[in-house]
Amino acid sequence: MNTNYNQQEKTSFKSFLVFSFLLTTFINLGFSLNSSQFRVNEVEVINDSLTFQKNEFTNIVFGHSIWTVSNDTFSDIIIQYPTIENITVSKSYPNKIFLEIKEYDEIITITDLRGSIPKRTILYKNMIEIPTDSKFMTATLTITNGPVDIGLNGELISLIMTLKSYSLNEVDFKFTFDGDKLIGEYRDSEILFGPALDLGTKAAALGALLEDSYCNGTIRFIGSEDIIAEC
Repeated sequence: MNTNYNQQEKTSFKSFLVFSFLLTTFINLGFSLNSSQFRVNEVEVINDSLTFQKNEFTNIVFGHSIWTVSNDTFSDIIIQYPTIENITVSKSYPNKIFLEIKEYDEIITITDLRGSIPKRTILYKNMIEIPTDSKFMTATLTITNGPVDIGLNGELISLIMTLKSYSLNEVDFKFTFDGDKLIGEYRDSEILFGPALDLGTKAAALGALLEDSYCNGTIRFIGSEDIIAEC
């Protein structure tokens, strides 16, 4: 009987210790969540964007408990800015937050002259095209006539992303589209792409040519991979 009684006492004591530990943990957690010491009062945003103001993100977390801030805290505002790929939250306790805002790559600045008022947009890697008056360090495209096929943006992304893989300065590329043919300029070269099709394949052939040699003449595509270079 004494053995059973002692065993029951030990079990009860262990249960009490577990309960006390959990209770203390919850009390400390509650204190930390509500303590002014752990309220966010400093936010550093790692991003230089032309599409949003940093304070739109910092205002969301100022004064909040640092324990409750996470990547999901910004899910609603990300929906408002489709150029944002993701936000990473880092914490420096007790009260500082770092926000690293990663945006999709800016691909090309497009000026459309077909209307009575020119329209200027920036095309992003995720196919989002938004109006802009800002100056981006990208290649440029001027549309002088139409129609413009719905697949042109995809072709442009393929073109620029392929050119990025070569040792070329993408900002020096200037393109013109007249609704039928695409013409490019790169420094002293004129590039006759023909129809705006298979631009990724054409960019690979063009990149290999321009990366290995200087051209101050006309480069003409007679197929997706075949080039006549009059340099």
